Amino acid sequence: MSTPEPLPQQVLESFNDVFSWYDGPMFLVYILNTHDIIPDDMKPIAVGPLAAEQALARELAVPGSSSLGSMDPFRIPNMILMARSAHALGRGLIDDNADIRGEMRGILGLYKTLVYTEVITKTVKSTVYRVRPNQSDTRSFFSGHTSATFAASSYLNREIDDALLRWSVLDDYPLLRTTLRGGAFAALYGWASYVGYSRMRDNHHYLLDVLIGAAIGTLMGNFIYDSVSGSGSDYFPDIGIHSSENGPQLSVTVAL
Repeated sequence: MSTPEPLPQQVLESFNDVFSWYDGPMFLVYILNTHDIIPDDMKPIAVGPLAAEQALARELAVPGSSSLGSMDPFRIPNMILMARSAHALGRGLIDDNADIRGEMRGILGLYKTLVYTEVITKTVKSTVYRVRPNQSDTRSFFSGHTSATFAASSYLNREIDDALLRWSVLDDYPLLRTTLRGGAFAALYGWASYVGYSRMRDNHHYLLDVLIGAAIGTLMGNFIYDSVSGSGSDYFPDIGIHSSENGPQLSVTVAL
């Protein structure tokens, strides 16, 4: 068995596998998007709430509420990134024969997913005039908390799903493998769905903001994972979020 390259070379190789030249402008936009460049009165697109959205907001929203799902949407993904980075680099430093390239590609892929999702989200927020239900500003469309959480959940679910499929220990236990895959899916998308729900309950977003955020995040998480892993998979869960007289509901169809 060949000896892996030195740790710095493995990290550089992983970086080159994940990022390309066109990612440079995206990171520049990511930095510029930290500032509100376009004033509210100059935003080219205006999107008003539908009557059904306003009715749902009146029924569901709790003015002054601050749910757990409204915390910084990058807090948990960043904790995951830091923990995984510490584990990979620590293993590489301790074991000269450790090959951390696969793990580093996964870490960098998740980071790339968050950056791209944030760029799309903030670009739309900066060009679309839509007042939040609580009237705090005009950046309601679409929900950045929801898009970021669905992006991270989608990417991590694909990683875990592929790892479980490759884990030879489970070859003789197909039911256990299916249960673990379903459990990971339910936990990740359950959290993302709760974040979307909480943004409406906390009176920060309308239903359409959450639906579009969930769709963008899910698409970006799966798209970046496919590009990083080279799987080219058509694994896209059929996710539907709709409302009823009892409030928002999530329906999911996925082949396990």
